[in-house]
Amino acid sequence: MSADTETRNITEHSPDAMSRMRTKKSEFNDGRKRPIYSWKDSAVDWLKQSIYSNYSDEKVEANLLSHLSFFPESDGKRRASIINTDIGDGKYIHELFIENIEPVTTDAVVNGLPATKEVVLVHGYAASLGLFIDNYDSLSSIPGIKIHAIDLLGFGFSARPNFPHFPSKTKQDIYKVEDWFIDSIEEWRKKRNINRFVLVGHSFGGYLSCAYTLKYNQKLIDAATGINHNLVEKLVLLSPVGVERNKHSLLKEQESLGVSLAQQEMENNLRPVVSIEQEVLASQEDIVHGKSGSSATSATSNQEAFEEEPKTRRRKIIDFMWERNFSPFSIVRNLGPIKSKMISGWTTHRFAHVYYQDQQHFQNVHDYMYRIFNGKGSGEYALTRVLGVGALAKLPLLDRCPEKFVAMGIPTLWMYGDKDWMNDEAGLEMTNEINEISIKQSQKKLASFSILPNAGHHLYLDNPPAFAREIFKFLGLRKGL
Repeated sequence: MSADTETRNITEHSPDAMSRMRTKKSEFNDGRKRPIYSWKDSAVDWLKQSIYSNYSDEKVEANLLSHLSFFPESDGKRRASIINTDIGDGKYIHELFIENIEPVTTDAVVNGLPATKEVVLVHGYAASLGLFIDNYDSLSSIPGIKIHAIDLLGFGFSARPNFPHFPSKTKQDIYKVEDWFIDSIEEWRKKRNINRFVLVGHSFGGYLSCAYTLKYNQKLIDAATGINHNLVEKLVLLSPVGVERNKHSLLKEQESLGVSLAQQEMENNLRPVVSIEQEVLASQEDIVHGKSGSSATSATSNQEAFEEEPKTRRRKIIDFMWERNFSPFSIVRNLGPIKSKMISGWTTHRFAHVYYQDQQHFQNVHDYMYRIFNGKGSGEYALTRVLGVGALAKLPLLDRCPEKFVAMGIPTLWMYGDKDWMNDEAGLEMTNEINEISIKQSQKKLASFSILPNAGHHLYLDNPPAFAREIFKFLGLRKGL
C-alpha cells in the first residue's frame, strides 16, 4: 500500500497516539503555493452570478456533478439523480442519490443480515453535498450500494427557512436547536423509506449524526429474515465537532461509566484547544502532498495542553461575534464584488490541489461554493447556540454517547486527518470510553479510531483513496481499489 493511501489505526492509550498528538503538524503552512484569483476574476464572478441565467443553483450544481462519469447519464454501472423531498411546511431536503446497478454476486453477512449498503452522507457547517464530489466515484463502486448525500435543512440547496430565535441557556434549549435539524432528517428518511442504513457525518454534520442516532435509532425487524437490526446500523464520524468535555458544558453533573469522576471533573473545568480558524487558513495543496507545516499541539490529556493562551486580536473578534450568535456569512452576502474575492480566498486555499490538476473543475467547484455561501442565512445561525466560544459543545458528546451507543450495540468509527485542526484526542477518548463499557458488558469492542495520512479537517477531500478504503473496511464491503 502506498504512503498516500495508508491509514493508521491508533490503539487506545497507545504511546504512539500520545506522541502523534504532541507533534502533529498544522494544516497551515507559510510556504504554501496558492492559485492566484485576481480582483478582475472576482468582479467577473460577481457580474455573471448576478446577471446570467446559466449561473442558477441548478446549473452550477449540474456543472459540478458533470465531473462524475455517471451524471447526468448512467455509465451502465451507476445512475444518479437529484431529488428534492417535501418534508412539510414548505420545507424540502435536497439529495444526490447514487445507485450502483451492477449485479450483486455475494454479500458479506453481519449478524445474520447482508452488510448494509444504504449510506447517508451528511456534510458539515456551511457546506453541502458537493464537497464530497471526489468521493462519489469510489464510494459508489460496490455493486448494489446506494448513496444518499443530503443537504441539511438550512444549508446547501435544501430549503432555507428563517431560523428560529432559539435561546441556548439550558439543555432543553440546545435539544430544540438540534431537533430543528434532526427532525427534518427523520422526516426525510421516512419519506424515502430508508429503514436500515449507515450514517456518515462530517464536523457539525458528525455532531448532528450523533444527536440523530441518540434520538431516533431503534430496533426494527427485517421482513425477510425476522432478525432484529438497528435503524442506524453503523455510525461514521469524520472529524466531528463537539466531542470533548469542557468548561461550557451543561452536563457537568452527569456521570459516565467510561471515565473516572476525577478525570471527568478535570475535563469539565478546562477549555481544550480547537483551532477553528484553520478552516480558513489551511492549504490543501500542502496537506495532500504531505508537506509539513509549523508544529501544532492538539488538545491532549495533559493538563498543560489545556491551559488557555493569551487571546490574539483575531480570536477576540471571533469570540465577540460568537457570543452574539453572529454569522460571518451575513457580512459576506452584502459586500458586492468584494464577497467574490473573499470566497475565492477560501476556495483557492481549500481546493488548491484541484486547481493545479484541472482548472475547469476548480472553476466549477468555485462557482458552486459561491452559490452555497450566498444563499439565504438559515441553518448557519445554529452553530453558536449549540457550541460555546471556541467551538466547544454545550452538551459534549462524551457525556451523551458512550453508554447509549453501547446499549444500542452500534459500531462506530471515529476518523481524523493527520493534520486535522479538530481535537482528535477527544475522538480517541470517545473510542476508549465506549470500548471500556462494551468490553465489560459484552467482551467486545464497538468503537474504532483511525487517522488518515496527508489529510486535514476535510479528510475525505484530502485523501479520497484512503478514505474509501477505511469506509469499505468498516462496513465489511470489498472492493479492489
